[in-house]
Amino acid sequence: MRRPFIGVRWWLGAAFAVVAATSTAIVVSQFSSRSENEFLVRAKELAAGNTVLASGSVRKAIERDTLSTELPEIARRQNLDLILYDAAGKPVAHATARRQAVPLPGEVNGALAAALTGTRDVRSTENGQVVVVGLPLVTDRTRALVALSYRPDVAAAIGIVSDQALRAGVIAGVIGVLVGLLLAQLIALRLRRLTAAAEALALGDFETPLRYRARDEFGVLAQSFDRMRRQLRRSFRRLEVERDRLRMLLERLHEGVLTIDQDLVVHFANSEARRLLGGRLAEGDPLPEPWDGFALREFAQHLFDLPNGPLQVHVTPDEDHAFGLVGIPAQPETEWALLVIDDLTEQERRELAEREFVSNAAHELRTPLTTIIGAVEVLQSGAKDDPVERDRFLVHIEREAGRLARLARAMLTLARAHSGQEQPRAEPVELAPLLREIADGLRPRGRVVVEVECGDALAARVNRDLLEQALRNLAENAAKHTSRGHVVLRARGEGATVALEVEDTGPGISAEVQRHVFDRFYRGERDADGFGLGLAIVRESVRTLGGRVELDSSPGEGTMFRIVLEGARVRDEVPV
Repeated sequence: MRRPFIGVRWWLGAAFAVVAATSTAIVVSQFSSRSENEFLVRAKELAAGNTVLASGSVRKAIERDTLSTELPEIARRQNLDLILYDAAGKPVAHATARRQAVPLPGEVNGALAAALTGTRDVRSTENGQVVVVGLPLVTDRTRALVALSYRPDVAAAIGIVSDQALRAGVIAGVIGVLVGLLLAQLIALRLRRLTAAAEALALGDFETPLRYRARDEFGVLAQSFDRMRRQLRRSFRRLEVERDRLRMLLERLHEGVLTIDQDLVVHFANSEARRLLGGRLAEGDPLPEPWDGFALREFAQHLFDLPNGPLQVHVTPDEDHAFGLVGIPAQPETEWALLVIDDLTEQERRELAEREFVSNAAHELRTPLTTIIGAVEVLQSGAKDDPVERDRFLVHIEREAGRLARLARAMLTLARAHSGQEQPRAEPVELAPLLREIADGLRPRGRVVVEVECGDALAARVNRDLLEQALRNLAENAAKHTSRGHVVLRARGEGATVALEVEDTGPGISAEVQRHVFDRFYRGERDADGFGLGLAIVRESVRTLGGRVELDSSPGEGTMFRIVLEGARVRDEVPV
């Protein structure tokens, strides 16, 4: 349960009230006591003097043996009640100055005892109304004289003084309390101003000045607060400038940078981090899980559980993306950790493209180079002397050299497309001449017939080198694995879609092989002596063209590969 808040003004007011009340009580007590003492001293001195005078008169009356007649007169003259006592303490004579008798106060016994011992004693009642004087009076008949002086005026004066002192004390106490409360309010007001200034500083308000007028301790404290405010304002402005510079620097980084707290809440994320993690990531959002197969939040939690050093992982959520993730743990003096995400997709894509280019180039360049080398060897062995043979082999070399040039261009185009450097340049391509050129370059086995089925006006807007590369690989595979029957190169258009087919009457492909036939370096039962790159190159070429490859084959019933290019058909006839 929360305890109630009690302001300092009430504590100070209560303290001032207690001090004022205590001081007033002490002053009133001292004043009343001294006043009473002064009145009593005067009354006792007067009573003692009158008693001494009365004792002389009583002594003479005893000597003249006229005590009984003179004692009342002496009592009236001195305004005293006189009582004479013998040695046994018994009264022997008594006279009063007043007509009405009153009971003797208890102080008489004390004064009598002192007088019987030969000592004068003067005492009074508490209110000062009766002063009792005891004197030794040694005569033939007496041993002590006790005189009572009734002073109602003294009692009244003491009462008046006590009443007035009490009233003055109460008034002074009330005034002291009011003044104390006023001072407490003023002090509390100044403290509240300092508190408000401190709270404003805590909330980041460094612009509101703290005014101080008095040059007392509060003024010095307020001046110190205001000096601290100005210094903090300068420091925070410098920090804001540095923070803005750091934010600009982080925003320009190619890596994604974000900070998170122990609850995995994002405190900062630059634009690259927002792009890599979802685009709408803002301060205060929970850390998302953007990748399948990798728990980013679990990785981030380790930065707070095991803060021994940076953690680094390589993340490949799918075959098209790769990321490098570095986590910097939270330090003892901080409450947040740092995540740095590097998009390695393009880098790994370029590296993969380079590796594939080397492999593909080695595979694809083998056939035309082998043909050219064979033709050169034949020419060097004597065919160059025969004009007919020489021209035939030179034409053969020229055709294969042109094919080699187109192949090199296709491979470079494919590599640049895979690395993201540029997109293949598309142009209208007549399909019938292209299919016939590929058919003329085939070397089928036995009596296999190569056929071309394509309308003369059919054209497609594609990159010619990539399309030729894909079709030539399919056609060569078909011719290689077909021992009888035919190989058909076919093209047809339907709307904006162009479909190109390579069909053979070979042994076909089993279902098991079909699942892996487009994988790189996979060699099935009918391609055991190859590199396993031909159909992989076909798939990558067609994918780069924005199309797809379909396979329809059964063991013993031949094979048909189909390349489907959507949105590639050119409706107008392309001039020759």
